[in-house]
Amino acid sequence: MRKILILGISVFLLCLGTQFLFAGGGREPEPQGMTGAETAEELPYGLKPGKPYAGTTITMMLNNATKNNALQKHAAEFTEMTGIEVQMDMVPYGSLLEKITSEGVAATGTYDIVTFLDSWGPSIKQFLMPLDDKIASAGINMNRYPPAFQQAVTYDGKVHGLPWRGHPQLLFYRADLLDKYNLDVPQTWAELEEVAKVITANTDVYGTSGNYGTSAGQNLFVWITYMWSNGGAIFDDNWKPVFNNDLGVEATARYVGLLTDLKVAPPGSVTYNEYESVNSMSQGESAMVISWWWQYQNLVDKEKSIPEVVENARFAPVPEWEGKGGATYAICMPLSLMKDSRNQEAAWEFLKWAANPDLEKTIVTDKSEPSTTTNVGVHVSSLKDAAVNAAWNNMHQAAAKSLAVSRIMPQIAEWPQVSDVLSIAISEIATGAPVKATLDQAAAEVEDIMKRAGY
Repeated sequence: MRKILILGISVFLLCLGTQFLFAGGGREPEPQGMTGAETAEELPYGLKPGKPYAGTTITMMLNNATKNNALQKHAAEFTEMTGIEVQMDMVPYGSLLEKITSEGVAATGTYDIVTFLDSWGPSIKQFLMPLDDKIASAGINMNRYPPAFQQAVTYDGKVHGLPWRGHPQLLFYRADLLDKYNLDVPQTWAELEEVAKVITANTDVYGTSGNYGTSAGQNLFVWITYMWSNGGAIFDDNWKPVFNNDLGVEATARYVGLLTDLKVAPPGSVTYNEYESVNSMSQGESAMVISWWWQYQNLVDKEKSIPEVVENARFAPVPEWEGKGGATYAICMPLSLMKDSRNQEAAWEFLKWAANPDLEKTIVTDKSEPSTTTNVGVHVSSLKDAAVNAAWNNMHQAAAKSLAVSRIMPQIAEWPQVSDVLSIAISEIATGAPVKATLDQAAAEVEDIMKRAGY
């Protein structure tokens, strides 16, 4: 009996020792596929250690843009850190809204992450995943973005994306022509008009360019800046259109008057879109233009602009309305999770990594390849960063002044319809239609749209 008891105890101890050995000295077994080093490793930006989503492939829908190209260039770094593969489908900008909408309606789950223009957000928010809980868990402070960009990704009080590409407006001008006639850089609309008149009268160059043609609402971009800087608005607090009041009429007449009355903008401006208005300056037809900050790259590109422009293109904050201060329009294109994504957690890992300010600084200061060279930064830290400003001739300091007074378009699902009405009205006024009567007609159409929507 004693031998049997001793033998039983020996077997028990042997099994216990074997279990202790294979359990790693008494610790809980590690998840399959992880090593001790991976478990202990701390990854930046709130990324989960241990590569829990390794082998997953996420698919993104992006538009053709240099910052998106740069993201594609750096995606391998994310894959190395997480084991998550990334596929990026580059879709033409003009097809983005339609494609996101069709994918959302079909609920295919094909795309995990999409990008879009912020003013489209309210019309597609039902296809997007609110991120508030994830943002809180990751410790992301949305104040790292300028207020306009925060507003641009927030619908019904919920955050539906992280700002990725954002564009403030700047005034671009020919320094050589201003110097030749001893002209100061315009700080008010009156000064812009005076500079434009002097250049138009004394050279074969028009003082300023514009875009008054109907093209995806682009002729509203500078018009709304004039409107806001005059204290006007598109809607009142009850969503009744008020852009046809005295302030709106005055702002519209002044903006379109650069073409129709002062004749300091080229006649072709009546049909120009955004790109054509900038091209007017890059080809020497005009001396100034107000546009998005990323257009600076085109103005100083030897392949796209004449030498006089390449050598003398400068930028400044957008002028203000005399005695009323400034107000500018800003746009943002976020990165958002699709609600029907099959890989939401893996996609969120990518979003945390892609939207971090360190990667942005790396992208914005890297000018080694034209296809990935971009000045587009959306973080407050980027706007203030010395290296970023050094790379872009202090452009980000000027952009910060613009963003300090920037706003975004109304965040309503009906905005695309409203935008079409307004765009047609501005185009008609640019071709000679009366300002007040045309705005009144547009306001009546917009009011009908809003009433049908239940406002």
